[in-house]
Amino acid sequence: MRRDRALSRAASCVGGVVVLLAFGGCVQGENYKKPDLAVPAGWDAMGIGKDQAGAPMATGRLPEARWWREFQNEELNGLIEQALERNHDVRRAASRVLEGRAALMAAGAGLYPQVNVQSQYSRIEISKNTLAGLGLASGRAAPQTFATPGTGFNLWNAAADLSWELDLWGRIRRGMEAASAEAGALEQDHRAVALALISDLGQAYFRLRELDEQVAIADKNLAVRKDSLGIIQSRASVGLASELDVKRAEVLVAESAAQIPEFQRLRAVELHRIEVLTGATPGSLSLPSKPLRTVAAQPEIPVGLPSQLLERRPDILQAERTLIAANARIGEARAYFFPALSITGQGGLQSVEFSNWFNGNSRTYSIGPAVTLPIFLGGTNVARLDQAEARYEQMLETYQQTILNAFREVADQLVSIRSRTEQRDRQREQVKASETALELAQIRYREGMVNYLDVLEAERSLLAAETQLVQTERARLTDMVTLFKALGGGWDSAPQAQPMPSPFRPPSASPPLGG
Repeated sequence: MRRDRALSRAASCVGGVVVLLAFGGCVQGENYKKPDLAVPAGWDAMGIGKDQAGAPMATGRLPEARWWREFQNEELNGLIEQALERNHDVRRAASRVLEGRAALMAAGAGLYPQVNVQSQYSRIEISKNTLAGLGLASGRAAPQTFATPGTGFNLWNAAADLSWELDLWGRIRRGMEAASAEAGALEQDHRAVALALISDLGQAYFRLRELDEQVAIADKNLAVRKDSLGIIQSRASVGLASELDVKRAEVLVAESAAQIPEFQRLRAVELHRIEVLTGATPGSLSLPSKPLRTVAAQPEIPVGLPSQLLERRPDILQAERTLIAANARIGEARAYFFPALSITGQGGLQSVEFSNWFNGNSRTYSIGPAVTLPIFLGGTNVARLDQAEARYEQMLETYQQTILNAFREVADQLVSIRSRTEQRDRQREQVKASETALELAQIRYREGMVNYLDVLEAERSLLAAETQLVQTERARLTDMVTLFKALGGGWDSAPQAQPMPSPFRPPSASPPLGG
């Protein structure tokens, strides 16, 4: 009974000390404050908000979560969905997110008591050439300390060990804050990898369809030039055309035929790239030929406001979370300068007789606080703090530079799309004019009013105009993909339960710690 009352009093005293010290503790370091940033009010302030006709270039809405559906191409949608599921880079990034979450859990384990249970049996023989109580004199008390020299006995022991460090100065909590921010940075890295994958896949798909149209143009020109060659050969047979005209027509036929294998080679290269991006084995993907202008719509430009860019771009959010982690590490480093208070204890059953091992009289315990005060560590704590502060400054500069690069990328793409749109419109007019010029040249040649050089020049002008138009249309589409990437893609409005982390979830903000 006395032992029970003593144990109860000891537990009460320790509990009171824990409560008092816990409430009296103070978290070291300052809570994170978002740096002041100069953000333009709108894209008009950067001189890129309207086209040359004065009409707005972009809508104020934000991109949808599945922003690639804006191109209205089911084949592309399927490829992207397959890539997000099977691409190895995305899967590796998702595994890093799980690793970060596990690190966060490990960082918070120090807030809780650490309890271990052990059981042990020992056979002890005491030397005849020793003195009873020698262990007390040397500071190493043990059951055999009080045994008579030359005796032997068994020792049965079952005990539970307790160790608990009280986080008075917030070292563990700041570590948790840093780990949480680092886990958030890994989530944003996952989004960045997925966003880059979608962008690369979209660009590769549009390049492949551009090559399909280049092949179609080359086939059409080859057929036209073969027809022209047949006409010229017929005219030459009756003396209405020279042998030189025939040879020139043969050169054009060979020129058109030689272009097709090169286009087909480039198409195969792009197809292989798409297979790698989608995680497909080589040769397993089949994409029938389709002209570029038949596979994609021209979407609007949903850019939103410049300030929203800071809340969407994964590289900006990743840089900010790294900055938050660096700020928390400063508080963690400061906490090492203060005393560490821990509570350790052990309790269990100990007996020299197995039959009495689980007897109430075999109970044993010890519990009490321990304080560790750093006096001299060779400058370790000072160096740790200097390192944390220097890293914070680095991350701050990285964060600000990332924001500047983000605004520049969006501005560049808006200017590029505006220029491509105007260029495309002028080239469409050029193609129509070249078609009319070719028809007139062919009619005048048949009537003998011009030589075949005029027809040659008209054909070359039309081929060049059609090729340039296809290249511009593809460039505008790839610029649109790059713009969506520069805007940070899109997010779901609400998180969805998935076994692997989704790259389209909004980040969860960690509340600041109190002082």
